[in-house]
Amino acid sequence: MMTFLKQDKGSYSILITDDDENCRYSLKNIFEPEGYVTYLASCGREAVEIAKQKFLHLLILDIHLPDFSGLDTFAFIKEEKKMIIPCIFVSADTSKELKMDAIEANAYTLISKPINKDMIKYAVEQSIERYYWKG
Repeated sequence: MMTFLKQDKGSYSILITDDDENCRYSLKNIFEPEGYVTYLASCGREAVEIAKQKFLHLLILDIHLPDFSGLDTFAFIKEEKKMIIPCIFVSADTSKELKMDAIEANAYTLISKPINKDMIKYAVEQSIERYYWKG
């Protein structure tokens, strides 16, 4: 079931999961000034724990995490939440095989690192529009 929210960024929460602290905070610093609520996790287990406690609208997941892969983390969160949550994967590895894995996991997109600020903002806005806005 899809929830339709108003087109106000403050209505949306993003879980940012990356083992690179600089990357996590860089992404937080992109989205919080735009009005999004952000939660930060350094590994898959932490992301799953946050997902158990918070209502999330979007996931930004690094593919390569120190415990679970980003793909496994996405699967665990989908299972925990029992709903579709759009996911943007980020990775320095953008091999064809990894792109296919992201597609099979029903990710919204895969963005290569280093992350382009405009590209990630566009991907977030488009995924939220696609999943939550009427029209």
